[in-house]
Amino acid sequence: MNEIAVFLVFTIPLLIFVSVGILEFRGDQGTLRSRSRILPLALAVILSVALLVDVFHPYLSLALSLSRPMSVLALLVAVSAFFFRYKSRLSAALMFIGALVLAFFWLLNRWVA
Repeated sequence: MNEIAVFLVFTIPLLIFVSVGILEFRGDQGTLRSRSRILPLALAVILSVALLVDVFHPYLSLALSLSRPMSVLALLVAVSAFFFRYKSRLSAALMFIGALVLAFFWLLNRWVA
């Protein structure tokens, strides 16, 4: 039961970024050609998956050495929500909130490990 709850909590940022991707692709098909919109989204999804791998496979864990750089990258993704132009304010807000939650989880992963 505890592992399921942890999995659900740690997949929240990934679900947020997937919803941002759906909102962006549904709103404009040109999003795939815009690197300024697709790059932070792809980086956020990669960081979310890396967090899940780091939490659920402790033998691959690099929490002590990777937590700070990964949280800084997540904060850069959050800042990119202000500077890059998304098609809707909801997408930008979700991107910002999801990246902040992801940065917090990476720092929490360092403290718990």
